[in-house]
Amino acid sequence: MSPIRLGIIGLSADGGWAATAHLPYLQQSNKYTIRAICNSSAETSKRAIEQYGLKSAKAFDNAQTMCASQNIDLVVCAVAVFSHYELIKPAIQAGKDVYVEWPLCATTAQAEEIQQLARRKGVRTIVGLQGCVSHVQTTLEEIIKSGRIGIPLVTQISGSACTGETGTRLVERYQYFKDRDIEGVSGQVMLSIYVGHTFQPIAHLLGQPSQVSAQLKTTWPVVNIITPDRKVLQRDVKKTADDYASLQGTLNSGVTYTYTIRGGDAFDESEGLVWDIIGDKGEIRLTGGSIMLNLGAPDYKIRVKDYNSGRVELARLHDHLDLPLAAQNIGSLYEKFADGKTVPAFEDAVGQHHFLDAMFLSASKGGTQEKVSGD
Repeated sequence: MSPIRLGIIGLSADGGWAATAHLPYLQQSNKYTIRAICNSSAETSKRAIEQYGLKSAKAFDNAQTMCASQNIDLVVCAVAVFSHYELIKPAIQAGKDVYVEWPLCATTAQAEEIQQLARRKGVRTIVGLQGCVSHVQTTLEEIIKSGRIGIPLVTQISGSACTGETGTRLVERYQYFKDRDIEGVSGQVMLSIYVGHTFQPIAHLLGQPSQVSAQLKTTWPVVNIITPDRKVLQRDVKKTADDYASLQGTLNSGVTYTYTIRGGDAFDESEGLVWDIIGDKGEIRLTGGSIMLNLGAPDYKIRVKDYNSGRVELARLHDHLDLPLAAQNIGSLYEKFADGKTVPAFEDAVGQHHFLDAMFLSASKGGTQEKVSGD
């Protein structure tokens, strides 16, 4: 079978998410070949091609032109959400399969339009909600399917984002995370990204949310803007976006959930996540360094308790791809897509967009929001 020919939008010679999380798998895989790089200028595209030794790739400075190429099967969009709609629409119209980072688009209306267009065109889609293919998540699925904890009844998850753009410091390239009043994703880019990524594994494992009651808070209204190596560029910058979310409600499976995420670092580097899944025969506890299952952490641990015997056993985690941490789950998405298996698609992303809309509405208006997944 011939390798899938890729065109990547947003691969920078200076690093970034595409270089850190996408490239490690793609450069060692025989299932894909990178044929095009598109950035804001042909010069920056050429620099990326040279930097990463992509000898088969052509440089573009216009996404529509790249998407029209007959040498591309799959377009990967790895830029900030505000440009997703304008960049991926031409790809779909040209009949290309598309991989887009989460959030799908800046607004739910845009996400619905893009999803419907992809359906009409019959193209395959991937959305970067890769937490559901992590080795931790597949281990949890296996335990639940085995019946060891019986019927899941309640789940509770609490954790810290443990990233450099969510607490008292904001990395310069993500300083737009501080603003509540920017256009798109309800003016709450940071929570949209982080809640979207960290709630999705719950929905994938236990059922889509059917209701939500939310409280949001700006824990740190003043932050410092820093470089990636934590040098301070600006001090005492006002932040209006929320960095704390507490949610509760019911999933369509009948499972009751409580969910809490906070920005900033964990109390201890090994205590960034506690996730309990409580059944009628036993329960599961997942702990680790970060609630961000999409990014991964090296120290996740799953324990299973049997109510009848009282025994607690440490579960063996499934193997993961031999890649840098940030690239492991992304690599799994690419593997599944190439093999024709199910991956998070635009339909899943639209459901997450509706869930976030309901979360923000509940927080601002009060009360519980029903039918929150766009069903």
